[in-house]
Amino acid sequence: MPISGQCFTSSHESNRTKINQIIILGAGISGLSAAWKFSENNYKVEIIEAHSDIGGLAGTFKQGPYRLDYGPHSFHTENKEILGAVLGLFDHQLKPRPRVSKFYYNGKLLDYPITAQNVLLNMGLRSGFMAVMSYLNGKFVNGRRFIYKKELTVEEWAKSNYGEYLYKTFFKPYTEQFWKIPCHELSIQSIPAHTRLSFSRTLRALFLNKVLSLKGSVVDRELLPTYYPETGYGEISGRIYKHIKENVNLHLNSHVVSVSQCANGRMRVLYQCLGEIRSAEGDYVVSTMPITNLISTITPSPPQAILDASHHLGFRALIILGMITRKQNVLKCQYLYMLHRPYNRIYEMNMFSPKTSPEQENIVAVEIPCKVDSQIWQSSKEEIFNMCIGSLKKDGILSFEEVTDTMLLKAPHAYPIYYKNYDRYLSTIKDYLKGFKSLAILGRSGEYLYMDIDKCMARAFNLVDTFCAHKQSFSEIT
Repeated sequence: MPISGQCFTSSHESNRTKINQIIILGAGISGLSAAWKFSENNYKVEIIEAHSDIGGLAGTFKQGPYRLDYGPHSFHTENKEILGAVLGLFDHQLKPRPRVSKFYYNGKLLDYPITAQNVLLNMGLRSGFMAVMSYLNGKFVNGRRFIYKKELTVEEWAKSNYGEYLYKTFFKPYTEQFWKIPCHELSIQSIPAHTRLSFSRTLRALFLNKVLSLKGSVVDRELLPTYYPETGYGEISGRIYKHIKENVNLHLNSHVVSVSQCANGRMRVLYQCLGEIRSAEGDYVVSTMPITNLISTITPSPPQAILDASHHLGFRALIILGMITRKQNVLKCQYLYMLHRPYNRIYEMNMFSPKTSPEQENIVAVEIPCKVDSQIWQSSKEEIFNMCIGSLKKDGILSFEEVTDTMLLKAPHAYPIYYKNYDRYLSTIKDYLKGFKSLAILGRSGEYLYMDIDKCMARAFNLVDTFCAHKQSFSEIT
């Protein structure tokens, strides 16, 4: 996220010597959710956030009257507690909105996640026939080769379930375009469980001749009502903070330098703000910062084996280029997934809420996953725009003349990378962290666990509820 260069601490922190019981590293949705629960249980909470605003990947970037999400996300959940908590922040004024995603395939728009109708009707007769044969071959021939393997790669899983044709048509090109890593080097965890379930249920229904009874995607989670705040998804984070700010000290633009355990068992965090090193002490620390960053800040330095394990984990960065335009109804859907383009996904902010930009204006954004050390990560806004506009014009989406201004966001830790056998290194690190009885990790980057916003909130609520109920050390409940 952009950093303004100003250090901000919430105004009610007049007593600099006050010691808080809970220190939370990161003001993303996981950190804010944990702070919410801790404050409800009468704990004093201090949040240290590296960036100039709250929300993390669930935040919304503001540029004048324009609002651009890091995503964006639609809120949906089957968890009644989480649903009630979020809707309650808006006095239940949030209303369900349709969630429409498409996959651009050979000049045709397919439902995403893919549905049986798409495979049978939209892919064409030859492609449909090849998909059927591929699926049967995968299930009854290739599948036997990997039946006893505990940890499959994306390639092994796709071929064993769907065969060579569907693997090469869908899984391989999109997965490798996104991750920039060959499928045989990626764990199956790289594909979210609900996406795997989507393909599995859809194709199983297709080949059991139930196509005519299907309506849209058969994934229960994808059919849940979705909610989106009027001025951007980050409004959820903003309302959480507004709800708890009287009981929370928030430090923005504050970069963690070290995390250590004092002789008396309390935890100390040193952080830098405007060149000044400051200290915070508390009984417990909850870290939502990237787990690899946490390891590098622990003092004294962890054993070499832990540092080596950390080097085997990594994150896929994400660049988001927002293009302001007067053109409306550009995509005819909220998200559009694409292959063989400089970007992997396009989204249209007015399809989420027209109040994310002034009247008669719109924001169309492209997402570009990349490596932090790549050339494109170092590229300017103008260079990235010039790289993308040719494909956008060719596909009839936007032309150079239709874009009046641009916005650029960069997120270095957007997605944990599930390399093959990543779990052995992650387990080594987590076992080490359990040695700190007053330290817990939480969130997508904190736990190295890809999950949706509602899952992040649920895990934060559960962590705090369990802790408060039993007064156990974090190492006993995580």
